[in-house]
Amino acid sequence: MKRFLSLLSLVLALGTAYAQQQSPEMVQFLKEFPQRAAFNTHSYEFIDVVDTPAPKGYEPFYISHYGRHGSRSDWGGDATYKVVRDILAKAKADGVALTPAGDSLLRESAIIYAKYDGMDGRLTPRGVREHARLAQRMYDRFPQVFQKGSGEIRAVSSTTPRVLISMNGFTTRLMQLQPSLHIDLDSGEKFMAYIARAENGTIRARTREELARRPASGEDFFTPVLHTLFQNPEEGRKYISSPGSFLYAIYAVAKVAEANDIDDNLFRYLPFGAVYRFHEDNFLSAYLNQCNSELNGDLRLPQAQELVDTLLTQAERVISGKSNRAADFCFGHDWPYLGLCSYFGLEGVGDRLSTEDAAAHWMASWNCPFAANLQMIFYRNGSASAPVLVKFLVNERETAIPALTPVEGPYYKWEDFKAFCAARVPKTQIVAHRGYWEGNRENSIESLRKAQMFGAWGSEFDLHLTSDNVVVVNHDRTIGKVNIQKNPFSALKDVPTLDEYLAQGEKNKDCVLVLELKPHESAEREDVLVEECLKALKAHKLMNPGRIAFISFSYHICRELAARCPGYTVQYLEGDKTPAEVFADGINGIDYHYSCFQKHPEWVKEAHDLGMSVNVWTVDNEKDIRQMKELGVDQITTNKPALTREILFGRK
Repeated sequence: MKRFLSLLSLVLALGTAYAQQQSPEMVQFLKEFPQRAAFNTHSYEFIDVVDTPAPKGYEPFYISHYGRHGSRSDWGGDATYKVVRDILAKAKADGVALTPAGDSLLRESAIIYAKYDGMDGRLTPRGVREHARLAQRMYDRFPQVFQKGSGEIRAVSSTTPRVLISMNGFTTRLMQLQPSLHIDLDSGEKFMAYIARAENGTIRARTREELARRPASGEDFFTPVLHTLFQNPEEGRKYISSPGSFLYAIYAVAKVAEANDIDDNLFRYLPFGAVYRFHEDNFLSAYLNQCNSELNGDLRLPQAQELVDTLLTQAERVISGKSNRAADFCFGHDWPYLGLCSYFGLEGVGDRLSTEDAAAHWMASWNCPFAANLQMIFYRNGSASAPVLVKFLVNERETAIPALTPVEGPYYKWEDFKAFCAARVPKTQIVAHRGYWEGNRENSIESLRKAQMFGAWGSEFDLHLTSDNVVVVNHDRTIGKVNIQKNPFSALKDVPTLDEYLAQGEKNKDCVLVLELKPHESAEREDVLVEECLKALKAHKLMNPGRIAFISFSYHICRELAARCPGYTVQYLEGDKTPAEVFADGINGIDYHYSCFQKHPEWVKEAHDLGMSVNVWTVDNEKDIRQMKELGVDQITTNKPALTREILFGRK
């Protein structure tokens, strides 16, 4: 329900807010088949497919598949289907005459609400049939995999009921077609990390800000709808308290009609401009959140890493002979499927587009309908020296990877594809030095917020202890002529406290807080600083190894933190000790100036071999950034996060 309310709020706030600039390509796409305006609640289009002949001698031997669940009800039926039904029913009961269109919508919304029956995301019978038919088509298309192979298949599902039932519909049909198949079914919470990893809050916040910037429009869609539904539009108007909510509720009814086996075009109750707008609102939000967009792709692709690694590992085990499976099937949801296609750089669904280009050209309902699926079909020719080939089917259509050169047609060398995936997402992460402070004061709360919204892996900030034991955020030991460590907090001006800084830090769980504890005049004062920092982190519920990391030039502080916080990242900054020396004292990381690694590049591998993390500061020059990337450091601390990201992703 939360997901629905969030989307409805976005659509109502933004859908009425920006000017309609219709793409001719998108207009044609929607008018050719109006039900496509449902986007990811559009039922699967089964089209005729033709396979490009494989290179001579090659036959398919293994299939890796990720499939989204089939057609379902949507979220928030009480706020949509029921609203439409109740408003029209009440008006009619009160003697306000409906038009024939109004009577039809009343009847259809009542049918859909009854089938919904208060169950968000409920798989419909059509959803089961979609998966059974997909299994039939796969079997007919690649019989060699099932008839000549081992017959061993493993299918793993999200724990969500609609996905489990979809998996059952798919595998049951395969067993009907070939009873000799041995299919292991599995599901569980541990699989969810890769089948359906949780969505990223930073990405969603960036998307909201992006869509909010789109220009305004005053187009009236409500009045035409009143004329469509009521014989006396002014009387009908009295029953509708929120025109925007009512319009979206009609759209919500129309977009799940197919899922409920109503094949009529219910979008006809809305002006085309309204349909176009709601469709665009829905799919742009999904594209920016889940795909390889220019806005968020660099943050989105790493979220798909575990799913990618799982599928590639499964395939490699079969290719190497360590597994005899004929197929691996994975059943999940739209956002992991979109992330997977984006990671693979698949043409169409995985295109890297600006917001405006996506609005004009991203064919949403082809890319992500109900039962959307990605199939990797593997081929070999029997010769041990011949390369294994793979082709990619997006919703059963042969799909290219523009970044790779195929052997011929849609067939790619498996080794080429693996190398492409290995370089797709940089292993090195970005730490914003003193926050993302361009246009702001460094170490300010706003610089932290900007680092979070930029999507930096971490944001570094500097901590001092005042004479009365208040921890404050500032790089230098002095503010003006006032020495922070020798004066009470009351003597300082315009400096945030650690407590204030952490209040912003706790708002975003995706950005690691990198606390630099500055050296103090004695070990005793450093111990107090450590104690006060840990106390503040606990108060803000941030004592989590995934939320914070510690760095310091004080070896004493590093040893103290390592002892008190086992399992947390602690990195020594000075650069005067080898990784082995640091490791011997229980400290699990180093964060040295880049000149140290230029002088001792072997230290990166030495640290990694010891299981240590490696950060490097403060790297702002293109050449140095590239060099640190090549050395394989875990993090680069920089004053130029945007430049660093462009270099890490190979775009500069």
